[in-house]
Amino acid sequence: MAEKKSKTNVAARSESKKRVQLCRYCGNKVEVILAVASNGKRKMKRLCCGV
Repeated sequence: MAEKKSKTNVAARSESKKRVQLCRYCGNKVEVILAVASNGKRKMKRLCCGV
């Protein structure tokens, strides 16, 4: 089991940002975008192969 990292641990935060999330269907990199709905609500979306 992985050791729990502190939020103030800069090395651990930069390591987690470097990690790339891969699509579980096609294995390609997942792109994260901020989508804004017509009512103004913001939502983070993950785009990849359209699944």
